[in-house]
Amino acid sequence: MSSGFSVTQALWAAVSFVPRAWQGAWLVLGLMLVATVGLSFFAMSHQLKLISLLIVLLLFLLKLVAQGALYRIALFGRDARAEGLGFGGLQFGWPELRLLWATVVVSLFVLMIVATVGIVFAIAFSMSGLASGYEDSMAALIALVKRHSGADYVFIGYLAFAGLYLIFLSLKLVLVPVANIGGRKLVTLNALGLTTGYVGRLFLGLAALVVPFLLIAGGVAHTLPLKGNGGILVHMALLLLDIFGLFPLIVGFLTSAYRQIMAIRSK
Repeated sequence: MSSGFSVTQALWAAVSFVPRAWQGAWLVLGLMLVATVGLSFFAMSHQLKLISLLIVLLLFLLKLVAQGALYRIALFGRDARAEGLGFGGLQFGWPELRLLWATVVVSLFVLMIVATVGIVFAIAFSMSGLASGYEDSMAALIALVKRHSGADYVFIGYLAFAGLYLIFLSLKLVLVPVANIGGRKLVTLNALGLTTGYVGRLFLGLAALVVPFLLIAGGVAHTLPLKGNGGILVHMALLLLDIFGLFPLIVGFLTSAYRQIMAIRSK
């Protein structure tokens, strides 16, 4: 029995899933693109903060709906309609409500961890005396990173370890959305056990999808003009690549990983 799922198989499944994602969830993905472009436009105006906030809430809901649609398509294929898939991927039923509740619970859990890490750091940093003589804690922290000598390495190491731990925790919880749709029940922190032993493979697979996108975005930023109409077109092209490319790829990869993990655990 294999000790882990095949990353290569999951990546191929991710690539093959993209056309099906476009076919079944084109409307909700298009609305996400429009809302994101609108948020970028209104965010530049200091007079329209309320509209920007409303668009952020709309984007949050659209992402839940898009996740519900894409995971239905990836998991159930032709039976996605019977599982509640709406026209163009627009629907809001019990699966989306489960995704909403799971997002709230997981977010509160992660925020609690971040707050604990931050409080411990703040207390230790204040007691060390390294923050004295600066206008605020942020200025002292920046000076610590630039200076990096003596006791500074203790705090730099703590921040580095905390960052790595939060990445690890995010990977442990990455199957929460697909488990909610695939299991047809509420899954929140119990997804931590689902990914036990597979965090490294999940990291490798997600890195294989995300890193090329980041390289493309970085290359575009360095080679093409980002001001005026040219900058707007470049920004829209990257958003298009993110929403219609990277998003479905990640869903396809995680769906394949979830299926393989569940098959391994059932043996």
